[in-house]
Amino acid sequence: MLPFFYTMINIKTKNRPLVKKTKWILVILLPLQWLFINLIKDDPNWIEFNYSLNIYPFFFNLQAFFLKYLPFSFGDLAYAMALVYVIWSLGRFIKRQIKIYPLLLNLLASTSLLSILFHLHWGLNYYRLPLHEKLNYRNEYTQEELEKTLGLMIQSTNELHASLSNEDSVAVQIPYSKEKIILLIEEHFDFDLYNFKTQPYLKNSLWSIPLSYMGFAGYLNPLTLESQINSKIPKLSYITTATHEMAHQLGIASESEANFVAFYTSSKHPDPFIQYAAYSFAIRYCYAELYKADSEKAKNKLSKLNTGVLKNYQKQSSFWSKFQNPFEPYFKKGYDTYLKANGQTKGIQSYNAMVSMLIAYTLANESTLP
Repeated sequence: MLPFFYTMINIKTKNRPLVKKTKWILVILLPLQWLFINLIKDDPNWIEFNYSLNIYPFFFNLQAFFLKYLPFSFGDLAYAMALVYVIWSLGRFIKRQIKIYPLLLNLLASTSLLSILFHLHWGLNYYRLPLHEKLNYRNEYTQEELEKTLGLMIQSTNELHASLSNEDSVAVQIPYSKEKIILLIEEHFDFDLYNFKTQPYLKNSLWSIPLSYMGFAGYLNPLTLESQINSKIPKLSYITTATHEMAHQLGIASESEANFVAFYTSSKHPDPFIQYAAYSFAIRYCYAELYKADSEKAKNKLSKLNTGVLKNYQKQSSFWSKFQNPFEPYFKKGYDTYLKANGQTKGIQSYNAMVSMLIAYTLANESTLP
C-alpha cells in the first residue's frame, strides 16, 4: 500500500526532489526508531501510563469513529490493494522497467513508515505492564492447582452442556447466526480493568477462506485497529475468537492475555451458549498443560466430560482438517517469528500461557462458577 502511495506521488507531483528527500528522511528514521523502542521497552510503567492508557485509546477511538460502521473491513481491502501493487511491481522489476536503486529506496522508506504507524497505533502495547501484575495474580501454579482448575472447568462445562442439550451424548448446537453472535458479544463485552469510552467491535474478514488455509481464526489489523474474524470457523470457536480479537482492541497485545480476556468476558456473558463456549475453550488449554505434566491424569480428567462436549471438539477439529495444506506451517512459522520479534519470547506457544491467569482467577472465584 505504501509503495503505491509513493508511486502515486512520483506520478502526480512535479516536486520530485521533495519526494526523494522525504524518502531519505524516512530511511534515516529507521535505525532511530529501533534505538527508541529499545530504550523505552524496558520501562513498562512509562508505556502503560503514557502510551497504553492515553495515546493508544485516542488513536483507537479516532479510527473507530471513521471505520466502525463501515459494512466491510477497510483493512482487508487495503491489504488486497497492497498485494496487487506488490505483484505489479515485481512484474515491472522482472521486465526491468524498475531500477534496483529506486526500488530499494521505496522499500526502506515504506518499511520505516509502516514501522512508525505500527508502533504509534498499537505496537508499543507489546511492552506494557503484564496483565497478571495489574490483576495481582501469581504467574506460576502447582500441578494440584492445575488439576483442580481443570476439574472445575469440566464440571461447569458439563452443567452448561446438560442445560443446553437434550442428552449427554448430543453436541450443543448454537441457535444464533454469526451476525447475532457479534451483536451479543459487542453488547455485553465486559472487561472492567480497562474503561474504554468506545466498546470494542468486530468485523468478518473479507478473506476468510485464505485465513482458513493459513490456519488463522482471526486477527487485529494493527494499522486500522479493526478486529477481524474468520467467518467460516465453527460457532464455538467463533465466540472465543471474537472476544480474543476484541481484547486486542483494548490494547492487550499479549496472546496469552487476550486468551484470558476471551475466557473472562465470555464466561461473564449472560447468554449460556456463550458461557459454554468460554468453559469448553478453557478446558483445551488446561488439558494441554496437564497432559505435558502427567498424561494419564489428563486423560482421566477428560474422560469425565460429557460425550456431547467431545463431539463439539471433534467438529472444530474436523473444520481445520479440511484446510490442511503444505504451506500452513510456513504461515504459522512466520507468525511465530513476528510474535518473538515483538517481545513474546514463546512465540505462537504464548497462547497457552493464559493458564496461570485462568487458574488464579478460577480459584479466587470458585463459588461463582456455573
